[in-house]
Amino acid sequence: MALVIPNLDDRTYSDILNEARARITVHNPEWTNFNDSDPGITLLQLFSFMMENLLFRSNLIPERNHLKFLQMIGKSLRPAAAAQGVVTITNERGPLQTITLPANMPVLAGKVGFVTQNALDVLPIEMRVFIRKSLDPQAQAAAQTIYTQLYGTFTDNSANLDFYETVPFDPPSTAAAIQAVSLTDGTTVDGSLWLALLIRAGENAQPRDVLKEIAGKTLTLGLMPSVEGATRTLAPGGSTTSQPQTSLRYQIATGNLDATAVPIYADLTGIPDNSVGPLQDLTLVQLTLPDAGAMGAWPNLPPLEDGTSDFPPTLEDTQVLNRLLTWIRISLRDAPGGVASAPFLKASFSWAGINAARVTQRVQVIAEPLGTGSGDPDQAYTVVNRPVIPETVQLAVNGELWTRIDDLMAAPPEVPVTDPSLPPGSAPPASQSSKSKVFAVDRESGQIQFGTGLKGARPPAGAQIVVSYAYGGGRAGNVGIGSIQNSPQLPAGFKVTNPLPTWAGDEGESVTDAERNIPLYLKNGRRAVSSQDFIDIVRRTPGINLGRVEVLPVTDPGVVTLLVIPVDPQNPQGPTPNRLFLDSICSYLEPRRLLTTEVIVDGPTYVGLSVSIGIDVMPGRDIAPVREAVKQAIRDFLSPLSGGPNAPNGTGWPLSKAVESVDLLVQTVRVNGVSRVREIKMWDSTGALQPRIEISGLELPRLDQVGVSLGSADDLTAPQALPPQKRVAVPVLPPEC
Repeated sequence: MALVIPNLDDRTYSDILNEARARITVHNPEWTNFNDSDPGITLLQLFSFMMENLLFRSNLIPERNHLKFLQMIGKSLRPAAAAQGVVTITNERGPLQTITLPANMPVLAGKVGFVTQNALDVLPIEMRVFIRKSLDPQAQAAAQTIYTQLYGTFTDNSANLDFYETVPFDPPSTAAAIQAVSLTDGTTVDGSLWLALLIRAGENAQPRDVLKEIAGKTLTLGLMPSVEGATRTLAPGGSTTSQPQTSLRYQIATGNLDATAVPIYADLTGIPDNSVGPLQDLTLVQLTLPDAGAMGAWPNLPPLEDGTSDFPPTLEDTQVLNRLLTWIRISLRDAPGGVASAPFLKASFSWAGINAARVTQRVQVIAEPLGTGSGDPDQAYTVVNRPVIPETVQLAVNGELWTRIDDLMAAPPEVPVTDPSLPPGSAPPASQSSKSKVFAVDRESGQIQFGTGLKGARPPAGAQIVVSYAYGGGRAGNVGIGSIQNSPQLPAGFKVTNPLPTWAGDEGESVTDAERNIPLYLKNGRRAVSSQDFIDIVRRTPGINLGRVEVLPVTDPGVVTLLVIPVDPQNPQGPTPNRLFLDSICSYLEPRRLLTTEVIVDGPTYVGLSVSIGIDVMPGRDIAPVREAVKQAIRDFLSPLSGGPNAPNGTGWPLSKAVESVDLLVQTVRVNGVSRVREIKMWDSTGALQPRIEISGLELPRLDQVGVSLGSADDLTAPQALPPQKRVAVPVLPPEC
């Protein structure tokens, strides 16, 4: 942390004396002689001089005194939070063999360092994810007609056919394009994710050779549940839930059929790395693959069987089909066919990938030479990498470990001194010398400070000082998709990338911030009891960009509902918290709430609306700026973060407040340059014209369209002329027998 000298009072001698003189006429009107010869004025001059000296000395109080004060009241500085994330490591051009990588391997996003948290087998294969997406009713009916015409004379017409199209489920390209696939809402015909294990592109090996290489190895599968639309509940007793617990079923294709020509799958035992599972949080699942003879696919199936029933999806891309090794099917375990038996259960995923490893923005440095001791007091050295995580620092002087201390002023002298309270002739304690071998660490600057001899020992001249430590933390670790791209320890031909943004990185609390928050600390003692306590604690959650938090009125005893909204520059009219945002709040709130209280943390439900306004502009004013100012005024007024009656500096649109046309009229009239408001039209999300749109519960308005025109208001529901479409040539696949 930077040492910022506090300025308690900047008044000078003259300021203090003049202020005292000004009070004479108020408190002592009979005192009329203000000359320097007056005894009273002489006393005021003396006191002013003494006060100036006291202020000067107070302003020189070092920062460690402020830290000691915070420690005395039991308030510690919040350390910087390290960003978390996940990476996938692929063997693209390396040897055809499984290579086991250890944990704590450094990976880099530019200059920002991360380290992996788990070891894994990197399999020399490629993986792609597919789903069997349901067709819409019109396409379903058309497919049924064609199927009946082609095969109706020699197939079983009693079966209900559910047609689908094979759709790839690729990793997201940007944070704004993170999609989700649900296994429980009818998006897929079978409620399953299909993982195609493929031979690497350009590989000349035969499928049996690749299967032999990966047989018996551990495939580390990463699964991220949908990051959007999540709700978190802190249940009484300390558990965190968002839906009933269940598990996933992992099956691998064997390439064999049973006696009735039904494909046979073998169950794989999945070992997750957390207790909540992949439906609740990012989870790495370890799957041990069977022998090579127990894995395979079903090539050359007849047209009537390929991709039907329990067979894997049909692959039209021959380049992918020719490299296919086997399939892994992921479905819900508690229902046949992968469809959940409970209608309220949700299984939705934003990403799935193999060869996955968790990463944290924390890099370990082993045995860094710090320098050579000089024997002088106050020796200081600076480590290479910053910010330092103080609790990880281990320092040795000539091979002897020294101890980290928060305040060198509390260290004993390096020469043993007899306690004056002991009887004369008593020997000094033998342990005093070892206790003086201490050092202090500054997180931000990376400086390591030693004592003066009277307070803490000095490294002797010529002593070799070596330090091991970890560094990391801060918002610099919140990097986008694909930012982590290299590692100094990866073998040749290997590639690392992060398929999801990293999250939860935040700066540490400075002494100034801690002192500013002392009233809140003394008020709630870091315990959420009242509504204001919840708001204050949630606002201090590290690693998030919080825009608004509201505590809803209590409807059930013992249940607290929190509405949280992030700051999202990409979607200012309708920002919505994702799963990672809610998890950060719940993790910070969990140890600070009463265990008998149930806490529901959720985002808003937006009610879409469109507004069209007809205005007259004052003579001599430019029309375009006035028109845009009216649009901005309406956006500000309906903003969920800064809207409301005091927009654009408000606290967000109030809960349970309806949107009325008359309020929009008032905002429009206030815009400089508007002489008259001719008409205001407002439509709800269904396109119905409404003078008033009701808002209740967790609902907030979302401005989907706003139009401003001279004269009458335009009809925003009228169909607009479509721009000319670009024509794309698409080849027609030839019919096959």
